Amino acid sequence: MDQVTVLSDHMGADFGTKYGCLIKEARILHRAAFVVDRGGKISYAAYMPALGEEPNYGEVLAAAQVAL
Repeated sequence: MDQVTVLSDHMGADFGTKYGCLIKEARILHRAAFVVDRGGKISYAAYMPALGEEPNYGEVLAAAQVAL
């Protein structure tokens, strides 16, 4: 787990606002998956349309392998 960083956006909602994930009324984030390439650019983004939905993990892994 040394390559995973877990953060909270609760206090400032900065991430949710910048990346289009914030549900303002509830002050929570839509589930989303992002892959960041070695250059620090988002190479893949998927936003789930409903709160309980999960991303297509196969698609996320494929994007991560390409980003490596």
